Amino acid sequence: MNEISVVVARLLVGNGYDVSMIAGNENEAKLGRGGVPAYVHVGNPRDESILRDAGIDESEVVVLSMDDESNLEVARIAKSRGVPTIIALVSNKERYLDSFIELGIYAIPIVDAILSKIAHYLRLPFKQLLYSDDKVQAYYVVISSESPYINQEVRDVARKCGVAIPLIIRGGEDVIISDEELRIEAGDKLLIVGASDSVVKCVEKIY
Repeated sequence: MNEISVVVARLLVGNGYDVSMIAGNENEAKLGRGGVPAYVHVGNPRDESILRDAGIDESEVVVLSMDDESNLEVARIAKSRGVPTIIALVSNKERYLDSFIELGIYAIPIVDAILSKIAHYLRLPFKQLLYSDDKVQAYYVVISSESPYINQEVRDVARKCGVAIPLIIRGGEDVIISDEELRIEAGDKLLIVGASDSVVKCVEKIY
């Protein structure tokens, strides 16, 4: 348990959820008990008996903010027990992000989240109109860590939006001719082309 856990717990409690938290020791437990009206359990969060006591079998949501290895182990347990929504903060995305994606976990790279917020406050461009006429538009869009389309396949996003996504720039260097099975990542730069109305609606949602 840490301060992030407490903030997330407050958010969930404020939206009507009953929240259980797992603290590794009594000092962490005091942080939880003093910060939010939640059930606080003390023990190793990777221990399945502690997870059962905390109600994992009845949980609708599990949010993980420990070290990446612990997050991954608990995510696997939660997935095996049928928890429908599992969210994990990822510190080392190069090493761990793919593992979370393969499990079907909502993974939030911490660095990407920070960068997207900084860009927001500095009003850095996340989108740029490249071409427009009466019928067609082309946009350059940078995917933020808050995009609802992160981890979705390019072909699914293109189909939902009714547009073409022919080109992706990843890592600032790698130019990818769009592979339909490629999954969108935070920080990707997408070229979106199509009918003007469809492109505008897609851009409003995607970045």
